[in-house]
Amino acid sequence: MVILQGNETTDREEAGGFMMLFQSGNIGGMTLKNRLIMSPMGTNMADRDGFVTEQMKRYYQERARGGVGLIIVEGACVDPVGKATPYELEISDDRFIPGLKGLVDALHQQGAKAALQLNHNGRLAPQSVTQKQAIGPSAVPVKDWNFNPMGEGIAPREMNAADILHTIQQFAKAAERAKQAGFDGVEIHGAHGYLVSQFLSGATNKRRDAYGGELRNRARFLIEILQATRGEVGTDYPVWCRLNAKEYGMENGITLQETVEVSQMTQSAGAGAIDVSIYGASEQRIPLSGIPRGYLLRFAEVVKKAVSVPVIAVGRITVEVGEQALREGRCDFVAVGKGLIADPELPSKAAAGHMRDIAPCICCGTCLDEVLAGRPIRCSVNANAGRETETGVVPASHRKRVVVVGGGPAGMEAARVTAQRGHTVTLYERESYLGGQLRLAALPPFKQSIGELTEYLEGQLRSLGVKVLLNCEVPPALIDELAPDAVIVATGSSPVIPQIAGIDTEGIIQATHVLSNEMLVGDRVIIIGGERVGCETAEHLARKGKKVVLMRRSKAGIAVGMPPIAREAMLHRLNRLGVEMLWGVTYDEISDHGVLITKDGRSHFIEADSVVLATGSKSNIDLYEKLKGRNFAVYKVGDCVQPGNIVNAISGGGAVARAV
Repeated sequence: MVILQGNETTDREEAGGFMMLFQSGNIGGMTLKNRLIMSPMGTNMADRDGFVTEQMKRYYQERARGGVGLIIVEGACVDPVGKATPYELEISDDRFIPGLKGLVDALHQQGAKAALQLNHNGRLAPQSVTQKQAIGPSAVPVKDWNFNPMGEGIAPREMNAADILHTIQQFAKAAERAKQAGFDGVEIHGAHGYLVSQFLSGATNKRRDAYGGELRNRARFLIEILQATRGEVGTDYPVWCRLNAKEYGMENGITLQETVEVSQMTQSAGAGAIDVSIYGASEQRIPLSGIPRGYLLRFAEVVKKAVSVPVIAVGRITVEVGEQALREGRCDFVAVGKGLIADPELPSKAAAGHMRDIAPCICCGTCLDEVLAGRPIRCSVNANAGRETETGVVPASHRKRVVVVGGGPAGMEAARVTAQRGHTVTLYERESYLGGQLRLAALPPFKQSIGELTEYLEGQLRSLGVKVLLNCEVPPALIDELAPDAVIVATGSSPVIPQIAGIDTEGIIQATHVLSNEMLVGDRVIIIGGERVGCETAEHLARKGKKVVLMRRSKAGIAVGMPPIAREAMLHRLNRLGVEMLWGVTYDEISDHGVLITKDGRSHFIEADSVVLATGSKSNIDLYEKLKGRNFAVYKVGDCVQPGNIVNAISGGGAVARAV
């Protein structure tokens, strides 16, 4: 038995070290207390009419309380015809001002400045939402789903002169409304494939009038928006633009040199800063977690050399990366998005040197997946994100002795929140390490950042005084001896073994053993099971040069349970790696040399050196069933309830902990 006692000191808590990040800075006449900005990100928290809700207010207020210098509130639609989702924030009419003012007041009360991003989705506005045909600079439909997962692929109506003038005025009036609501500045969204960037890009702007053709003409729409906005809000009010540094994966897309020139034009037209982002679909469809930290800094640096106004950098920026970028003069401010969803207190923790206490963003894409599905934003790491009005840690009325059995993500989160509430917690884990399925989840390609979540949770258990016992089986008799007030069972799940003739053939391997390199496979591999684990195992092996056939029973296809964007990217990578994918398969028999299947009414024998199972999991509930009805409360969490993903494990563990 290994015992890890809490309250151990760490060598990662180094005060200071962020001299540049926590210096004040100016965007026009607006002074920020530090150089950390919260990026604008859609939340789906407005109501169906586009008004601010209490949920939205609390979400942003929590980030303001965490110490960020400026919050750029998500894109607010300046015209109903440009709305992309039913729950998108609006600023298209004076009736939205009171709600927006309440939001601004909430942020100001917490010491943060507040700006509002102004947007029009152009050809990306679905007719199913607006009840009108989308508009754009040209009648160019969206053909690649990756560029518009919310759209319908219908060609927009090409804007005429009256449309252009009306939309310019809508942006300017929206800026004036934002000023009336108390916002400290506005950002014109000229990036990410929305209307302004549709005018800027040769891929979507095929016009032959004054708003198309050469770059200066394609930039005219944005320049006239800036000029009209200045006419409404005056020359001193902070107004700036977000631009794509480049568009990749698009023929005739925006180039970096064009963005440099547009940045100079916007500065001349009154833009007080440039927020440098990027847009497109990578050829390899690498997941967010596989993208290097600070990967867009090189673009911000190029723009900064071309303009004299402040430059805001984005792109998986941590406080360490941001500090270094500021010291090297590559940008003037750094914007953090997903990192502040995962931990709203990131700025204050970094300023205090409490780096180990910062909950890491693992770039899993859950936040984006939820919004694209039409639901409020959610986070795998932070169960409170988007639920600030419902959740939170409330101190317990009296201290209890709590036993947690299982050290996976659900068990660790349950122990963490239970200890935060003031209970005395002991966690038992039968393995020699904590993390459970998190350890395996971090092994496939591009998923190494998940390991940071394990490290964070381990550190939190130590600092909260949770007693952790490893290599320890916990029979019911032992729990009876401990006489706890409550037991949280987090015993996880076990692989499902399908009923296939020959399934007991020697050499059948579980996918988890392949990913952990516990067992080796031959050069020709069949993987039975075509959801996330099967796909990740296929990619893992294909990148090692193995010939892989991935198959499943379902006729719906491969990886249908994955979120759409992640699925599209995964299938693209598997195709590039030469993985053969079969679905609608009946398994007739497994042998030492391969698998006999029936597909489309015909029998096929697929030769293989190794057969790998990725056929799902079943809950381990034996201990829970044995403990029910005893003299203490018993709860179950995580895969013990139902096999699921990280977000379900973390949210479920926290929910039970708040109920103990």
